[in-house]
Amino acid sequence: MKTEHARLWTPDYCRILAANLLLLVAGNAMGSTFSLYIFSRGGTEMDVGICSYIQASACLLIRPLAGWFLDHRSRRAMVIWGLFSLAFIQLGFIFAASILLIYFVRFVHAAVNAAASTALMTNAYDTLSAETFTEGVGYFGFSNSVANAIAPGVGLWLWNRFGAAGVFGVIGAAIFAGFLLCRGFHFHDLSAELRTPFRQEKIRDLIYEKDALPASVLEGFIALGSGAINPYLSVFLIQRAVLQTPGLFYTAQAAGTFSARLFVGRISRRWGEAPIVYLSAIMFSLGILALTFSNIPLLVLAGAFLMGIGYGLSVTGFQIMSVRVVAPERRGAASSTYSCGWDVFAALGGLLSGTLITVFSSYQTAFCLLILIYPVFVLVYVCKISKHPSAFRNYQRAAQRPPFAT
Repeated sequence: MKTEHARLWTPDYCRILAANLLLLVAGNAMGSTFSLYIFSRGGTEMDVGICSYIQASACLLIRPLAGWFLDHRSRRAMVIWGLFSLAFIQLGFIFAASILLIYFVRFVHAAVNAAASTALMTNAYDTLSAETFTEGVGYFGFSNSVANAIAPGVGLWLWNRFGAAGVFGVIGAAIFAGFLLCRGFHFHDLSAELRTPFRQEKIRDLIYEKDALPASVLEGFIALGSGAINPYLSVFLIQRAVLQTPGLFYTAQAAGTFSARLFVGRISRRWGEAPIVYLSAIMFSLGILALTFSNIPLLVLAGAFLMGIGYGLSVTGFQIMSVRVVAPERRGAASSTYSCGWDVFAALGGLLSGTLITVFSSYQTAFCLLILIYPVFVLVYVCKISKHPSAFRNYQRAAQRPPFAT
């Protein structure tokens, strides 16, 4: 029987998990409609790509600073003030009167969102005991999958019914609800003894956590493909007229994501991340092919289902890997490093796709070229990342080794 200390579903864990889900739902709802928002303001595909680049720049700048602040100052302040500010920043998109002003609001929004999401992830890790850590991180990662599956369809529905004011108003309300949830959270700021003095830290340690970097790189490949497709997906489906209701794509993707949850935990516990890498690459490649070339709605939905499986597998598995060998006092930096893999590469994916669409004047050609990402993804894992201590096979060997073995 587990002790009280070993309970997973504590009030604090439930609060932080729900707040994180609300933040992710808000972000994904915005992601599915942001290109439509840009076009409604007179922008082009290149403007969508530039906004993705602005987002990447903000995340790359803020994530390391957020990780340092969480490990050295206050884990409470960043959550409370980050969520509170983010809830009201949404108003900037409603009242922005020019593309340049949208660029500015996008930078501020991305910076605050990066800080808040890093803080939520770090505080979630603090609620978990050694016995529940892997399971708890798995569920936290799965909240990413749930949001990615549900929120895009919700965002499109809000856009069709209420326009920009409806989308950003609901997003702001969801984030404010997350803020209210976190007010009752018991934060675990590190004691002074566990904090490394600023002058003694290496510059590298201030910027990233090296043991979380391999998982961040793997997540980055998945983000690059997803980020290249998601901003343009609604426009692509509408133009091709294969799927009259684009929201059905996200419904099918949600079904794939939930299906992945049925077996991703078992795979991670028994074989680690290796099968997840191979299966994700296959599922995403087949899904993009179906999306790009199918002229039958059923096949397009099948592609969405396969992409959902790939996403559900990768997000959960790689998040567990990112903190597998990281010390508690470095969890802020680890959360920052891992999240950068998604935020930066998803934004770069949007810029990449916008460039390809502009050069080739074809969504199909651009999406087809994206498939080349996944063979590279597998090769990087096999040749480099599988040899890192955070890889499951090496972690298991280290855990089974006698304490004084050489």
